[in-house]
Amino acid sequence: MHFRLKDMPIRLKLTLLVQLAVAVALAVASGTLLLMQWQAERTALLRQLSTLADVMGANTAASLVFDDDQTAAEFLGSLRMLPGVEAAWINNSAGQVFASYTLDGANHNLQQLSAKTTDGFTDTGLALVSSAISSDGDAMGTIYVTANQYEIWNGLTYYAVILGGVVLTAFISAYVMTAQLQRSISGPILSLAQTAERVTAKQDYSIRVKAAGRDELGTLYNSFNRMLEQVETSERALQAAHDELEQRVEERTRQLSEANSELSSEVAERRRAEEELKLVHREFVDAARRAGMAEIASGVLHNVGNVLNSVNVSASTISNRLKSSKRCQLNRMADLLDEHSDDIGDFMEHDEKGRQVPRYLRALADNLQAEEKNLADESASLLDHIEHIKAIIATQQSYAGTSGLVEPISIANVLDDAVKLNATSFDRHGIQVVRDLADVPEILVDKQRLLQIVTNLIKNAKEAFDERVETPRILTLRTEVVDEKLQIQVSDTGVGIATEELPQIFTHGFTTKTTGHGFGLHSCANAAREMDGDLRVSSEGRMKGATFTLTLPYTPLAATAT
Repeated sequence: MHFRLKDMPIRLKLTLLVQLAVAVALAVASGTLLLMQWQAERTALLRQLSTLADVMGANTAASLVFDDDQTAAEFLGSLRMLPGVEAAWINNSAGQVFASYTLDGANHNLQQLSAKTTDGFTDTGLALVSSAISSDGDAMGTIYVTANQYEIWNGLTYYAVILGGVVLTAFISAYVMTAQLQRSISGPILSLAQTAERVTAKQDYSIRVKAAGRDELGTLYNSFNRMLEQVETSERALQAAHDELEQRVEERTRQLSEANSELSSEVAERRRAEEELKLVHREFVDAARRAGMAEIASGVLHNVGNVLNSVNVSASTISNRLKSSKRCQLNRMADLLDEHSDDIGDFMEHDEKGRQVPRYLRALADNLQAEEKNLADESASLLDHIEHIKAIIATQQSYAGTSGLVEPISIANVLDDAVKLNATSFDRHGIQVVRDLADVPEILVDKQRLLQIVTNLIKNAKEAFDERVETPRILTLRTEVVDEKLQIQVSDTGVGIATEELPQIFTHGFTTKTTGHGFGLHSCANAAREMDGDLRVSSEGRMKGATFTLTLPYTPLAATAT
């Protein structure tokens, strides 16, 4: 309805709004008058019934005195001449019905109606009044009269018909007057709208409208004419600017055409530079990978060298023990006994050397047993060192050639492998490794790059202890999942990093070590970015240790499978 009214012509809107206002006002007034008339009719009906009850009560008092219920009933029966009266009855002083009259077809419970103590209208819409009957001041009983509201509704219907005629006449009169008066308002507005359409259709801003008066519409006409003057002036200025702009655009187009040819050459040159940059970047990434593998291989060779030193020591010990073995003395003792094989008993009993043979054999047996134990211990140590070398080489081989391959791995296993590659150095330098690893399921990650980063961080932590001898040497490996990211931390209690050096720690060529080349941490940071992660460092300053945190996307294998 809102949109329909908005789209109607203004003359129809004015007529409709006035008629709607008149209709609402007449409806309110008519409704109020009908309500007042209805209340007045109900009050008049109760008053009429009350008077009737008083008269009937006075006339039937004698019947109650003489207990003549037939006369009283006949008297009450005269009420059938009055339209609307449905029932009348008399209750004696005991509250019992003495005589009654009921309109034909009416069915009322007189005893229940008698229970209503005040005059008024019942729940069924009947008007009910009562009047006390007395004789010589003594209460003889009560008379009740009930009537329907048919007469009221008949009167209201007649009254409503009259009101309807008045309302219809007023509505028609208002419509006739509105149809005449709206022209004085809608006419000028329609004229203005037609003029605006003509200006828009012809793009002729020289057209003007003539004011019809000095009211608000006259002011609107004058404002519309001034607006057309301003638009006309602006149109002339716009046309001049348009002509000038066309000339400038033509000149600028020529300049752009010349610049475009130069730009095309620059774009081609830039594309060649970008291709060269991509090639350099790929070479740099490959160099970083090779450098990472070199770091791992260097660690492997270093640890294998340390283990080989231990192997050499164990082998030298076994060789020296064998050279100084007392088993040759056992041969001499056997030769001595062979010389006295004919008189072995006499030799053992009377000869001084023979009497020393048992004690000598006991001492020789103890020495040979101790010598056997030492050789067994050194052999076991030698085997352990050889197994360590085999484990280091096997670990390195398991990661060789896997760069760029994303596969499901256990973070704990990778950290164990990185520690295993440096285990010999940890033992030699008295470094304690503490593991604080969260229960993280297998994740998809580049295993070789991850080992490269962790191995480099562990090697740097190991070297950080060289300048701080007096502090406990503790290397802590920690993993946790924070905000759906996997964090791997390598912390040490070593020399630490100065605050002013922290921003440059991952810069290519920057190092805090006298023998460093400044490439390891830079390649680790690049490897972390290639894995969609990052590498950060924190330290409270020199001699206060450092913590490197590697953050990677957390992609559990179970979530990927689903």
